[in-house]
This record gives sequence, C-alpha cells and structure tokens, in this order.
Amino acid sequence: MSNDISDDRWAQRVYLTWLARDTRYALAALDSLIGYAQTTPVPPAAWVCFEDFLSFLGKVSRTLWPAGRNPYGTEEGWKWRTKRGPFLRKILEVEDSSPLKAREVRNGSEHFDERLDEWIVSLPRPTVEEWQAGARPEFAVPPMRLIDAEAGTIHVAGADLDLRFMVEELQRLLTKIEELEPSVAVLPADMAALLATSSPVPIIPFDAPAQNPGGIQAWLDEQNSNAPGTATEDTEA
Repeated sequence: MSNDISDDRWAQRVYLTWLARDTRYALAALDSLIGYAQTTPVPPAAWVCFEDFLSFLGKVSRTLWPAGRNPYGTEEGWKWRTKRGPFLRKILEVEDSSPLKAREVRNGSEHFDERLDEWIVSLPRPTVEEWQAGARPEFAVPPMRLIDAEAGTIHVAGADLDLRFMVEELQRLLTKIEELEPSVAVLPADMAALLATSSPVPIIPFDAPAQNPGGIQAWLDEQNSNAPGTATEDTEA
C-alpha cells in the first residue's frame, strides 16, 4: 500500500465514490424538505427529511474535514486521515470558507438535548408570592428547530443555515467528483459505492502478456501450427 493518498488511485476512488453518494443523498433529502416545508401545517415527514439532510451533510463535511484523533484507531489510520482531508479538498477545490464546513446547525441538532438542558437550568422559578408582588423575571427563548422555506433557511438553537448557498456548493462538489471519477455519474449511488469498495485487485489489460514464458502470441503460433492442413516440417523419406 502507498504511504500517500495522492499515489493510491484505489483509495481515491473509494473516497470520491462514497462522497458522491452522501452528497446525492443530502441533496435528495433537502429537496424533499423544501417541498414539505411549503405546505401548511408542515407535516411530520419534513422533520425526518430535516434530520436526514443534516446527517448526510455531516458525512460530507467530516470526509473533507476529518474529526480529531480516534483513541481506538491505529497510528497508521490516524496518519492517513491527516492527509485525506487536505488532499480531497485540494482536488475538489473546496475552500475553508465553504458552507460545507459550518457545523453550528448540525451540532445544534445533534446535541439538541444538551441545548434543552442549558435552557431548563437557566430559567427562573418564580413563586406565586413573587409573581403577585410584581416580579417579572425574564425567560430565555427556548431552543427551536425551524424551517423557513420562503427565506431558504433552517434554524437550530440560535444558528442559521442558508440552504441556497448549501445547494450550490453540494451541486458543485458533485459535478467536480463526477469529473474526477466518471463512474459515479452513470451508476446508482449504492452500486457505485459497492463497486468502489471492492478489493483492490489489479486490473489486467487485454493486451497484457500471459504468464507462460512464450506469451499469448507463442500459444497462438502453436495452435496454428497444429491446425489441420497446416504444413509441417519435412521428414526423411
């Protein structure tokens, strides 16, 4: 195995194909989310799409900007991961300013229970006597998950995500992947991913020589020489 992802074509194919798969699913979930969000009231299915979109978006982001060191991983895996993110961002022309890197909304949704904890413990608990005496404590706004189809944004616990910019970046990313790995453009997402992760067996070209010493041409010459009607060497009378 190569020590550098830039020299390992098979590894590149695996990463690009799975990245294309997650990008496609993020776009599909977002398309459904926008459709549901335009109805009143917003149906429960919209929130399923909401979570699916953020989940696949998170996979795309972590592929391009890997998480920190895994305490259960190997040293080799860690070294490889430190090279994987920069390499993929370079060939896919993804800048650090890309909306794909923004994690506030995704983290807010994934850790929504923690946001609720903070809101609950921060709320005052006025007594009846305090209320009757005119005490009016301030209550913090609860963390919310909102979809604004008209503005093209989603909101989670104080953080906003502009869906228009996200769609543009996801589509640009998918187009770039298809340029580098054309097979993902013609195969279903899961099939392409399955094929990409097949064992890295060397592909033997049709014009490669055979393993026997004489090669394919020698074998053909032998077959032709033994064919019926083929002249043979003269022998003594």
